[in-house]
Amino acid sequence: MQTSKREKEKLNGFTIIELLVVIAVISIVTAFVLISYPGLNRVFSLQRSASKLAQDVRMVEERAVSMIELNGSPPAGYGIHLENDSYSYKISAYEKNLGNWSATDTWEKTINLEDGIKISELKEGSVSTSTLDIVFEPPDPTVWINNSSSSSSTIIVFIETEPTKTESIFVNSAGLINTR
Repeated sequence: MQTSKREKEKLNGFTIIELLVVIAVISIVTAFVLISYPGLNRVFSLQRSASKLAQDVRMVEERAVSMIELNGSPPAGYGIHLENDSYSYKISAYEKNLGNWSATDTWEKTINLEDGIKISELKEGSVSTSTLDIVFEPPDPTVWINNSSSSSSTIIVFIETEPTKTESIFVNSAGLINTR
């Protein structure tokens, strides 16, 4: 059976209805992505800020292990200082006076969290605290959390506009740093 030229053209192309259906599906998917983008961006900002904070705690620990010198000699310790309800934290060299750690201005950096991300809660063990100092004393390093070498800490950061979305950073007395 022979087919005419007109029948062959029908078999080789798309109909206008098929093209309209494809365009409608692409439009719906695009609308869904655009609607959910701001929420996804905030969640990614939260995850990036928590990862950066955990990396900075690890970097401070590495500086203590390697005993990097400042002004010709290594400091007594390297640490990180956090405050509750803050948008930033500080990393610096620490000195020990009468058994208590205090930050020096020898090497100090203030790190800002991403926009809309805030430190919401600090805990030493299971007790909430307004400030948290995590200091690594060379060369082992010994971990000091608010002047105690036998506790652990939890740092919780959250999206300011959505307080239920949080990330937690855990640091224990052995120096293990974990995020969740």
